[in-house]
Amino acid sequence: QADRLDPLRPRRFCARRSPVAAPPPSRERTARGMANTNIHIGNLPLELDDAQLASIFSAYGTITWSRVFDSKGKPNKAAIVEFADAAEAKWVVESLNGNIPQGLTEPITVAFKQERGKGS
Repeated sequence: QADRLDPLRPRRFCARRSPVAAPPPSRERTARGMANTNIHIGNLPLELDDAQLASIFSAYGTITWSRVFDSKGKPNKAAIVEFADAAEAKWVVESLNGNIPQGLTEPITVAFKQERGKGS
């Protein structure tokens, strides 16, 4: 019994791993009723950059992340904007789709971002 209490004797601990599930993908969160805060914006001018995008859309809510994508030869650009609040994202989709936000000169398309599925 003295051996078991020896502080210099190496000990083995049996560690059990608890399974921890990763957060569900965005599409699954939406299907479960969890809010989608990512919106896709199309028909943006070619000269628009990330800073201008953030400046324009921060007027409509708190942006947690945004990115303008290269046009790849198309006549306009597209972007993704993630809002901090689902209600803000919903308002932007419902109110700005087909309209001209302040700071732009042409109507834009706005929709909730759809995750790419396997095989898409």
